[in-house]
Amino acid sequence: MGSCPILNDVEFLYDFSSPNCYVALAKANELVKKGKIRNLRYTPVLLGGLFKSTNDAPVPKGSLEYNYMAKNLERLSRELGVGFKFSHDRFPINSLKAMRGSYFAKQEGKERDYIERMFRGCWAEDQDITQNSVLEGIVKGSLGLDFSRFLEFIEKDEIKQKLRSDTQNALERGVFGAPTYFVDGEMYWGTPEILWHLEKFELSE
Repeated sequence: MGSCPILNDVEFLYDFSSPNCYVALAKANELVKKGKIRNLRYTPVLLGGLFKSTNDAPVPKGSLEYNYMAKNLERLSRELGVGFKFSHDRFPINSLKAMRGSYFAKQEGKERDYIERMFRGCWAEDQDITQNSVLEGIVKGSLGLDFSRFLEFIEKDEIKQKLRSDTQNALERGVFGAPTYFVDGEMYWGTPEILWHLEKFELSE
């Protein structure tokens, strides 16, 4: 694999529709607390756009891979001490509005809180993040942000284009799914176990 990656700077590419992203973020947050990740950055990408460009698709519901994914994520969640409830009825999830909202939260200085709360709502509390009532509970109820402004913001043409551009830029960097991690510029993709692997490396002085 070459020289060991250093966890000085980790860029986390995510989509709320991915349960793997939820568990991966929980592990990344643990590494931040341990001082194993010095700087964690977030980049939203739309999995649907990546899949369309790469002729890929979500894991088929009910397949062996799907069943293993659900079981594995339950196992990893228990190890991390975080809640997990697979939203089987709504999978695959339409995360478009929630993903556009990431830019609003960043503008308002609540990016990390928004991302963590949205993931928790979707994958620990079994909330339907396609519904405005659920989004309002998170945006206004949990984060104290103006929900009317949120709704106006996510319908702006420039915000729709921003998400498309970020997804296209990720594709051009070689990204084909989420979660994807860039560790000091080196790309890693896959299930959350990647972060357990990276945890073994020592930080640079």
